[in-house]
Amino acid sequence: MSEITLARIDDRLVHGQVMQVWTKGKGTNSAYVIDDATANDEFMKEIYESTQSTGGLKIKVFSAQGLVDQWNANQFGDDKVALIFKSLAYAKVAVDGGVPIKELNVGGIAIKPGSTKVIESVGLTDADADIAKAIGDAGVTVYFQKIPSSENVSLASALAKCGK
Repeated sequence: MSEITLARIDDRLVHGQVMQVWTKGKGTNSAYVIDDATANDEFMKEIYESTQSTGGLKIKVFSAQGLVDQWNANQFGDDKVALIFKSLAYAKVAVDGGVPIKELNVGGIAIKPGSTKVIESVGLTDADADIAKAIGDAGVTVYFQKIPSSENVSLASALAKCGK
């Protein structure tokens, strides 16, 4: 039976911080990258999937809807998986599609003009804040944290910083 060991928003996708720090000690054997652009770029998809991470994790790439389809087909098989979403919008597709995400770590969304800094590594636009709220309203515990040793900021606190 599969297990979701981590669900994380990180616009950098797969990198050492995610693969080494967040999956350590959780029995994770696979990382699923969820990004429509990467899933539709055969060259990039092949690069991700042909590379074992330094932690020895299998890497698979899905579009947001492709992830839902994979869940509906076989509940991710026997994988103990870290779901790495490029954006909150892709995580919402998964949640709305029935992927059983209990907690969502938001750890990396570039701070850009028009966004509000909620933690060192996350800036939310109004649209992002609305999507995060909708995911929380669906029963998912949403929290903002760059690495496990850094401060954990609740969805309510992040939304308050955004004036929501």
